[in-house]
Amino acid sequence: MNVITIMNDTFRRDHVGAYGLEAPWANPGTGHGRIHTPNLDDLARQSVRFDRFYAGSYPTIPTRYDLWTGRFGFPTRPWQPLEREDLTLAEILNSAGHPTMLIHDTPGLTAAGYNFQRGFMGWERVRGQHGDSWRTDPGQLWLPCAPHKHKNHLGVRAYLRNVLDRRHEAEWMAGKSILESMDWLERNAAHQDFYLYIDMWDPHEPFDAPPADQARYESPDFDGDWLIYPAYGRGTYMTDDERAHVRASYAALCTYTDRWLGHLFEKLDALGLADDTLVIWLTDHGHGLGDHDLQGKPGSQLGRLYDQNVRCPMFIRHPGGLGAGSSRGEVCQHVDIFATVLDAFGMEPPGGIDGESLLPLITGESAWSRVTAFSGRFPPGLLTSGVIGGADHDGFVGREDLPEPLTVSNANWQLIASPRGHVSELYDLENDPNQLRNVVDEHPEEARRLQHQLLDFLEAHHAPPELAQAFEDQPTANPTTSPPLIAGPDAVLYAFKDANGKTIAVENEAQAIEFAHGSPGASDVRRVRLRDLRPEGRNAHVGAHGQYYWPEDLLLS
Repeated sequence: MNVITIMNDTFRRDHVGAYGLEAPWANPGTGHGRIHTPNLDDLARQSVRFDRFYAGSYPTIPTRYDLWTGRFGFPTRPWQPLEREDLTLAEILNSAGHPTMLIHDTPGLTAAGYNFQRGFMGWERVRGQHGDSWRTDPGQLWLPCAPHKHKNHLGVRAYLRNVLDRRHEAEWMAGKSILESMDWLERNAAHQDFYLYIDMWDPHEPFDAPPADQARYESPDFDGDWLIYPAYGRGTYMTDDERAHVRASYAALCTYTDRWLGHLFEKLDALGLADDTLVIWLTDHGHGLGDHDLQGKPGSQLGRLYDQNVRCPMFIRHPGGLGAGSSRGEVCQHVDIFATVLDAFGMEPPGGIDGESLLPLITGESAWSRVTAFSGRFPPGLLTSGVIGGADHDGFVGREDLPEPLTVSNANWQLIASPRGHVSELYDLENDPNQLRNVVDEHPEEARRLQHQLLDFLEAHHAPPELAQAFEDQPTANPTTSPPLIAGPDAVLYAFKDANGKTIAVENEAQAIEFAHGSPGASDVRRVRLRDLRPEGRNAHVGAHGQYYWPEDLLLS
């Protein structure tokens, strides 16, 4: 049997039609409430659908560590390269004689020093994705929005240069990666028991889909800035129309990606491989699109991982049709894929891993032991090893030495445990699936029980004491401290108002001037203190550590 794992980064569960979930906003394009993903829906009918599949180490590169090694990385490792002693799935398969291939466009996997290609017999990086230093060709670049609205406006410019001569939808990134994958399948179909891992960044930002897909979700009257890589944090720097546009662009990229996945599945059928290939389709995490007043993947105290961030879609299609069309409600995580792939090849996993094979859930042969999922991101500032940080590859925003909230999830409850002195959240998932009502102070025993499970998990996985100690206090909704994010209420900032009357304030005067000059209709830059912005409330946006905050996020009441 062959195994193909297909990773589509940042694919929200409520954007896959097979889950039967309405998108949490109106669709001004066609008006239909669900996202159009007919090929994934068809795959789901042929697969086992997993309903409680949770991210562990968050986001992109930390998730790949969990997949590559079968171990949870986030208790001890930030966004970083593979280390010499890490034993990878590809190394095990390769040593057993299985042909192995990595095809990816996701930034970071094979960047200098990262070595996630290690162990694969072959690998191919599909060029042109965001963060790829590829094209230098001269030409007139489309500048889609004011620079302060993009997470990294210089990175966006580099991406736009990479796609400057793009004409047809096969030249968008998912199309390029799937064409490369189909070519490999044609050349290698004669191999027995191969492992192909395909890693696509779509529908991650840049939210840049072909026009026909954009039209399915976009309001025909939209005439605002095109935010293809919206800045993280508090998203109210956007107008309501711009936020609707961002959501439409993300949905369009999901639909585009689905169409090209359909081409890949057709190729498997055409080559006669579908009946002898286990297919695993999954994502690494979701994305904030205004839910809980958050945009993107914020960090620090804004880095709260709700279901929209960590509850992921996953389908496993068995070539024998086992479990086709069924769903499983057991809690599972990315570390379980490692053991699942080895099990598919009839191999035992090495000792000391955290995952277990999902195949018994597909065949109905045994019970499942995992009942609780743990999700989080290690603060790289707790280490001083000098490893390459996630900020180099989109992986981290927020203050790097401040532990972020960690999430504990089971079938009924989700605790978002914040470090000492900050607001924690507890949600009754059965009665409040959209997580609108924090009941942490109404159910202190349940919060404490989940917190103890988190502390036991961190101890078992050798988390440094300064990380575990930050979560020892009783979870509560009553804050007692404010982190020193930008030196307190008297911190000096440089602010301007954009053409929509939104106040943007940053610590660097030159950056403020650059942002204001790039925003038609903006006011002059003025010098203010953080406390001066409090009266503006949520119309004021403080840019610090790569994301936007409201003044209330940085000032105690």
